[in-house]
Amino acid sequence: MQAWLAALYGMVGGGVLAALPLYFARSDRFEPLPDDAERQKSRLGRDAASVTLDEVMACLPAATLVLNDTRLPCVISPEAKRQFTNSIGSIIRHPAFQSCVDRLLAQKKDDTQPAEALIMLDIPHYRIVRAWLQKKTVPDVFLSEGYRKGGGAFSSKTTLVFVALHDETEAVLAERQHTDFVAFASHELRTPLASLLGFIETLQGPAADDAAIQKEFLGIMSEQAKRMQRLLDGLLYLSRVQMQEHHRPTDTIGIAELLKRLSDEASGLIAGKPVHFQVQADGVQELCVQGDEAQLLQVLMNLVENALKYGLFDRGKRNGQPLDITVACTRATKNAGWPTEPGLVLSVTDSGPGIPARHLNRLTERFYRVAKTAASVQGSGLGLAIVQQILARHDGRFAVESTVGEGTTCRIWLPLLA
Repeated sequence: MQAWLAALYGMVGGGVLAALPLYFARSDRFEPLPDDAERQKSRLGRDAASVTLDEVMACLPAATLVLNDTRLPCVISPEAKRQFTNSIGSIIRHPAFQSCVDRLLAQKKDDTQPAEALIMLDIPHYRIVRAWLQKKTVPDVFLSEGYRKGGGAFSSKTTLVFVALHDETEAVLAERQHTDFVAFASHELRTPLASLLGFIETLQGPAADDAAIQKEFLGIMSEQAKRMQRLLDGLLYLSRVQMQEHHRPTDTIGIAELLKRLSDEASGLIAGKPVHFQVQADGVQELCVQGDEAQLLQVLMNLVENALKYGLFDRGKRNGQPLDITVACTRATKNAGWPTEPGLVLSVTDSGPGIPARHLNRLTERFYRVAKTAASVQGSGLGLAIVQQILARHDGRFAVESTVGEGTTCRIWLPLLA
């Protein structure tokens, strides 16, 4: 990345050298040009210089930008816009970045070593960006008119700060997730693994010749092995989602098609179960969002699976009544706790046992389970953590409302595609 900054520094320097003949033509060593010719020459020099700087920035395959001495961005490269669409302003305003710019501008010489700043952002997404900065003074005709200090005179000069940005989020998250994976997996796998070892020792010893016990134990061992498999699959999927969190998806998703796919996939889950499942898709044919269809479908499937899992666990208390699960979509209303921009709300409502209020704020934590049901329902505790991560990538919101004995409603807010 520092190499790209050096290349940019050199190319801009080359533009300055190319403009020097015009500058000397206006000095006392030569006869002054006629007014019209001088203005024409100056105009041509400005146009060439301005185009040169923009073209240099556009050609670099790295994310780069240029600030003037008032810290305003003069040029932002296409690659910087692509990588940091919603974060450029936050990067420039970050205290670490501003401190680095202050130190560079305080130095009186151009030939200084590039400065370096590590920027950690939390809004709109967690990102870690490393910036390399280099100062250079150039004629202000290299800038667009709005940033010129000398009214476009070629002799007027402006101090610029050239910045190269490198997104280190994925590398940092990968290292952190590796540590988390080892810690979480070792903790959560310990119980089913201990059970498997205990059953194996029993089958190898006292139950070596007992066919009935062997059949029973093998069934339990199979369930424990599947539990470990689900846990590992959930952890790996969560890690992949977290790696993509700061990359906003760009595909256009039709809500009607999304709900149709949900209905098709959920039909296999509810087959043969005492469940009344419905998808209310009236009036959503024109609604679209920007997102990853597979991930949004995964969100809805996780919520439907939770409703099935915990609702059927409580079926003995419903006097033979089927479990009701309803998926619906409406436009978001104002003053309902959602962002002010236009959006839609997807909801998954069930008539299950409900969740005590003290648990609602912790449902999206990794491996968090409601104590009353954790012993009876085999879950990984990762389903809602995955939901939260996917919605964070889509700039969405997630809320759970529940009343014990009446049921639970999970609501998802997503920004509408204009």
